[in-house]
Amino acid sequence: MMKKTAILALSTVLASQLMGAEDLSEMLKEGKAGGFVRLHHIVEGLTQPGIAYTGTVVAGKLKYQTGALHGLRFGAALYTVHDTSLTSREKIATQELAGGILGNNFGSYSTLGEAYANYHLSNTDITYGRQEFKTPMTESPVTFVPNLFEGTVATIKELPNTTITAAHITKMQYGTRSLTERNLIGDEIYGITTGVGITAGTTEGGLHRFWGKEQFQDMGLAMFGRNANGTQRVDSAGVTSLGIDYKSGDFKARVWDYYAHEMYNTIYADTEYKMDVGGAKVTLAAQALKQDDVGDFQNGFGGAALRGDLNATRLTIYGTGPTARTYTTKISADGSIDALFWGAKAKAEIGDLTLEAAFNKNEDGHVINTWGGDPGFTSTIFSRNEFRADTTAYKLGLEYNLQSFVPGLKFIYNHAGYDSDVQTWTPNTNTPAGVRRELTRVHDYVLHYAVPSVKGLWFRLFHVDRYSATKEYQQGHTRLVANLSF
Repeated sequence: MMKKTAILALSTVLASQLMGAEDLSEMLKEGKAGGFVRLHHIVEGLTQPGIAYTGTVVAGKLKYQTGALHGLRFGAALYTVHDTSLTSREKIATQELAGGILGNNFGSYSTLGEAYANYHLSNTDITYGRQEFKTPMTESPVTFVPNLFEGTVATIKELPNTTITAAHITKMQYGTRSLTERNLIGDEIYGITTGVGITAGTTEGGLHRFWGKEQFQDMGLAMFGRNANGTQRVDSAGVTSLGIDYKSGDFKARVWDYYAHEMYNTIYADTEYKMDVGGAKVTLAAQALKQDDVGDFQNGFGGAALRGDLNATRLTIYGTGPTARTYTTKISADGSIDALFWGAKAKAEIGDLTLEAAFNKNEDGHVINTWGGDPGFTSTIFSRNEFRADTTAYKLGLEYNLQSFVPGLKFIYNHAGYDSDVQTWTPNTNTPAGVRRELTRVHDYVLHYAVPSVKGLWFRLFHVDRYSATKEYQQGHTRLVANLSF
């Protein structure tokens, strides 16, 4: 952090020497500041005792970007997360305290998450440094701090209706939600499908120390961690990506390729078309994803990690005795990555009512996503099972705008189902056992209120009822979120 702060400060000093004090003053005068303050409070009385049962956190973001001078501007953003101390941490198990709203080791923290230089020429922007990288496979749902990336991103809008993005990312910092993505959404053993690395939370000494929420780390390190002797397991040059987004009238489409050196290549595409049908505004969409390992991944530590046995255990969240192992699985028998994922979605807006139906199918292996992106049509608040191998998923949803009764208020309901065929393995052997069918069901209820008279002020109350077939437990979770953006 200190190194990047010094670089940003040095850049400002150099700019003042090159441009002159008067030019620098104008550059700063035309700058823009913004951010948010946000509260997450888990309602214990309405939340089922057990995992993510309690926690109250207040956090914020403060960002400043200078004005442009000869096309050059600088920006930085500070993120901070603080436990309000309304929860007695000494009296609760760590699995009961929501880790997805805190930092490493369930602590408060601050981070210089963005520090960049941006150059604008014609209709092209080139940004270097720490930044948000909002693409299908890197933009994740956010509590406070998003997954952040370090590298160079070029955004080119020289062609009509077309945006071309070329990027090379060398480092990343996990966001606050990464622990939720690993332990809860991914049920730990499937964390690789929900936004974190294979060995996250298991190395570098402390409890969940390796989540990397408080420091930027090499992309290979983020996925595979270190050996016991401290050496990095996978040495990667980073992720090189190219994306083409096209939009014309009611039609839009995009295709992205992400080449993670010495790890895997991911090609993602989706398309959307809007039309009027009678009195309804209808949107039809489709998506597809293909992922394969590259380089020496299969024969190296990456492949060995995928071949390794992983235990699924039933959570002891009701005080009924020791945790029990339910089965052992292998996420890839030969250590390769071979995933084919596709889906379709239809949405209809009829007055104040919006209805949606979505379907996803994963034909082969797990979609490995260590960067947090969630483009799946059937995702819900705490579930992304559609990215798991041999899974069929659906989602039905509705949104009703209650503005006729209370301006700014709307109700959202989603129901999703995930049907996975899990190849189990005989413990401590290389012998496959039977196929275990896992049926996961989710219900999300959301009340969202945007205060009409105060721009950026909104409140959200949501309840999730989720059955985890992997770990065989029922989760009921209620949370209040308050946000003020400025």
